[in-house]
Amino acid sequence: MTRTSLGGLFLFLAGAVALAAAVLLPKEDPQGQGEPAGGPPGAFRFSVTTAPVHAGAVEESIELVGDVVSARRSALAFERSGRIQSVHAEMGDRVVAGASLAKFDDAVLEQELEAAQADAVARVAQAEFAAREARRGEEMGPDVLSPADLDRRRTDAAVAKSSATRQAAEVRRLEALLHRGELRAPFDCAIERRLAVEGGYALAGAPVFDVVDLARREVHLQVPARYATRIAPGAMVRLRADDVDGFALTTVLAGLVPAADPGSRTFTGLVRLGPEDDAAQLLLPGLFVRAEVVLVRIEGQLVVPDDALIENPRGTVLVVAQAAAEAGAPPNAAFVPVRVLARQGRRAAVAPLAPGPLEDGAEVVVTGVGNLFPGAPLAATPHADPVTAGH
Repeated sequence: MTRTSLGGLFLFLAGAVALAAAVLLPKEDPQGQGEPAGGPPGAFRFSVTTAPVHAGAVEESIELVGDVVSARRSALAFERSGRIQSVHAEMGDRVVAGASLAKFDDAVLEQELEAAQADAVARVAQAEFAAREARRGEEMGPDVLSPADLDRRRTDAAVAKSSATRQAAEVRRLEALLHRGELRAPFDCAIERRLAVEGGYALAGAPVFDVVDLARREVHLQVPARYATRIAPGAMVRLRADDVDGFALTTVLAGLVPAADPGSRTFTGLVRLGPEDDAAQLLLPGLFVRAEVVLVRIEGQLVVPDDALIENPRGTVLVVAQAAAEAGAPPNAAFVPVRVLARQGRRAAVAPLAPGPLEDGAEVVVTGVGNLFPGAPLAATPHADPVTAGH
């Protein structure tokens, strides 16, 4: 609020109060807004309640709701088709990475692999023999071995080597097929759903297990649009779950998805839970949670009762019960423009916009400000429920 607009507001209030005072009886206050004051006949004071101002801390926060989700989940399927011989995990089981979940009946494939491995050994031996023969032919020289025979030996060695290479590749292919006939856990996880049945036939790519990672969980909070620009990564978050008795966790906001949900028009705040955040893994995927997110924390500033703030579109004002310059005179009203830094419950941290009587230990008017004007004499009594720093 500018000084000019604030001064106009004060003059208007002063005129209204002067007009009201002109019709009051000298020693009475029929409206209950003031009381006789000591001094000349007709002296009048406005009845108000005041509360002391002290420096303190205010933490402004908002309440949000959200859900626990697994940051890593997967639908597991075999990479080839086959008949399921055995299933090694049930729904609800917790398994470690690499644990066998199900296996195909691969007796025929195992026999093919065994034969291919034996053939590969034989072909390696043939390739080594052919290579030795080629070297011996080169050592004999043209007087013992004709160039044609030497070329033949070299060709035999190359063919044998190529055959051994192809057979080694066939062994690796069969080993890979056999490996794909056993489904293993890709990470430490819990079995959420099991579709695999012993003796059943599984098609390549058709899910047979759904698994979730309980060590990598997130809380997705619903953030209204009006708070999206006020929440920053690193903000303190206090989590609690209605369905988990006594659960409470203080952590930080990891981030905010920078796009609103088209249906709800809300943004998603992300809280990532590490192993140390919930070692007992009480927050299971799907649980509903409540969160208190700290928007701002102000320390060392003046804290006043929220009810003492006079707010309008032009700004915010506090009325301070200022000691009168004349000895024995009642305190008078001093209007102080302020900026609200943060709110917490019925408290607000404020900063005066200009030097003045608003300082640590000052008394601010909580009730009875309706008819006050700058310099109005006050009959102040302590507010019945002062909400100040430290209370």
